[in-house]
Amino acid sequence: MKYLPLAFVLFLFFLATPAYSQISNSDDFNFQRAYADYIYNFDIYRKANIDYELYRSQYLQFKTLKSQENAYNATLTMLKARDSTVETYLTAIRKKLDETPGADGAKKQILFTKIDPEVTWHIAHSDSLPSAGTLEDLTGDSDAAKVRFQSDVPLFYETLVAVSGGKVIYAREKEEAILTSLKEKIAEISANGDKNTQLIERWILDTEEKIVRSKEKEAEAYSIVAKASGQGSLGAYNEALIKLKEAYQYLKEANSFLEEIITEVKFED
Repeated sequence: MKYLPLAFVLFLFFLATPAYSQISNSDDFNFQRAYADYIYNFDIYRKANIDYELYRSQYLQFKTLKSQENAYNATLTMLKARDSTVETYLTAIRKKLDETPGADGAKKQILFTKIDPEVTWHIAHSDSLPSAGTLEDLTGDSDAAKVRFQSDVPLFYETLVAVSGGKVIYAREKEEAILTSLKEKIAEISANGDKNTQLIERWILDTEEKIVRSKEKEAEAYSIVAKASGQGSLGAYNEALIKLKEAYQYLKEANSFLEEIITEVKFED
């Protein structure tokens, strides 16, 4: 029945956040708290899965009524914890996308309409689990959740790509605005003869080249995603995320160049 740990390496995409119990105040509910809920529930699931493995092993070995009851209770607890983990993970990535500057508004809404029904499904599935009368019934419930989870994984990646893409767009637009202002200022300085601007103009070109390279990596990422759509290729989504990371790295380098240019503009010959 175990299938979460491998797929949930995805949580490493998020910054570490202290874990604490779920928070009911919706006015204060943001990504950091949603992520903390996820970490909290994932830890409960991890511990429940250890108990499940133990009691399952004992039941298979002894086949007594007591071992069967213990296995049933451990399985029920583990399955409920697993649903809660998926539910809170979906909620966390939804909040992350919602709070990411630069993320495309239309794309957000499309992803929200995909995420919300999955959250509802896992809550309903968890609520229905106690009605299972036997271990065999729980196994059937587990299989249904497993199928649902497998169909959710591409959605996880789609959302993470949208988050990463939003960060890239937001950073690039800020840098392009700064670059435009700098070019206007440099043109004014050059026209007034206040300073030799040849060096700064070369640096501007170097900065623009970094931004161009970032755009190319970004385009490559979305091309990969477009080809992967409908096929559920997790390898393709991973490749797209790597391209977006490379795009962001170019922007970090461009930002460093901009800082140097600003310093040079301020410095008098």
